[in-house]
Formats: sequence, C-alpha cells, structure tokens
Amino acid sequence: MRKIIVAVGLLAASSSVFAGTMGNDLDLRVVTVTSGSWVQVLQNGEPFEGATVSLSGTQTEHVTSENGRVFVMAEQPYTRSGTFSAVTTDGREISKRVVLPRDRND
Repeated sequence: MRKIIVAVGLLAASSSVFAGTMGNDLDLRVVTVTSGSWVQVLQNGEPFEGATVSLSGTQTEHVTSENGRVFVMAEQPYTRSGTFSAVTTDGREISKRVVLPRDRND
C-alpha cells in the first residue's frame, strides 16, 4: 500500500510540474561571450519584439528587436553569475540565471 501511495504522489508531482511548463509560452535564451551576452526572447517559439531585458546588478535596460534578440554588454569583467529578466509588452516576465564568463586578460 505504501508503494502505491508513493507512486501516486510522484505521478501527481510530475504532472503538476509538466502542467506548469505547458502554461508558460515564453522562453529566454542566453548565449554568453567574453564581452557580453546575446539574449533572445521567444513566445510560442517565435521571436518576441519589444521585450525589455535587464541584467541583475545593472541599471540598464535593453529592448529586443524584431528577431527577439538584444546584446547586453558585460559591465564587470570578472566571473560571476547573473540573472537576465525580460518583461513583455503585456507585463509577463521570465528570468534565467547564468554564469558570465571571465575576461581572460586579467
């Protein structure tokens, strides 16, 4: 009986996680390079124009172009993690934590 209860609990937990990801039609993709990061915002797999993108710890905001992309310059040259956040024109928000690469010239 205990195994059945555990199995039902795991199934319920995995179903709720899957349902949560199905309801989120936004995706945030980040590609880091030495001088900054390319950030792309997608909605249902299509580029989202006009989303406001920011990086934690900075004051600047960037707006995505028609291809849903924006380049965010690295303001601090040392290795650290950061959280990119994007807010769509209708107020929905998505964020992603990434490791920012170190400038090897230090």
